[in-house]
Amino acid sequence: MGSKSTSKVFPGFDKMFLLEEPGNSKAFRGDLDVETTDEAVGLTRAEMHRAHPITLKWAMGRAKPVEVIRTTYATPLIVADSVVQLLRSHGFTGWSLYEVSVHDKQGQRIPGYSGLAVTGRCGSIEWAKGVEVPRISPAGIFPVWKGLFFDPNSWDGSDFFMPTERFRGVLVVEEVKKAFERAKIRNVDFTPLDQFERSWRL
Repeated sequence: MGSKSTSKVFPGFDKMFLLEEPGNSKAFRGDLDVETTDEAVGLTRAEMHRAHPITLKWAMGRAKPVEVIRTTYATPLIVADSVVQLLRSHGFTGWSLYEVSVHDKQGQRIPGYSGLAVTGRCGSIEWAKGVEVPRISPAGIFPVWKGLFFDPNSWDGSDFFMPTERFRGVLVVEEVKKAFERAKIRNVDFTPLDQFERSWRL
């Protein structure tokens, strides 16, 4: 059981965020028992379902997980019951859950975790709208393109959402970011969509 989408006023790309993992994170990372990256992405996008719990085993990092577990497939988010309660208590929308059986470095099962599936949607990312800005490095000056933009009218109003294209990032509104920060949820980071940078040009 998760949430349903609800209509909201578009807050602006500076008030929406890409939910990421901290750079150089040494946190527990798990190996999710799926056969392909497509399956891992499909679970996260709530487009695929499993009849039985998916096993997640320790792959690297610390021996014990914290509130949010990232996997070797990068896209899936495995969350503790405390995070689920946080989402429910705030009435956040655009998400559901799938069953996951988490095991620590010693192979012992750790109860109280679920896979987070994102049901909210927006339109495709409009890569051509990225703003070119210069960046200085020891090798010289090189351009990057800033901004993760989509048609604001395509956003369904969900607090958790993903683009209709097969983009693997989970997007959230500012209220989610603030709730996570107040609750001191670990192993997450938030990049404003208007500050997202990429090094490739389309």
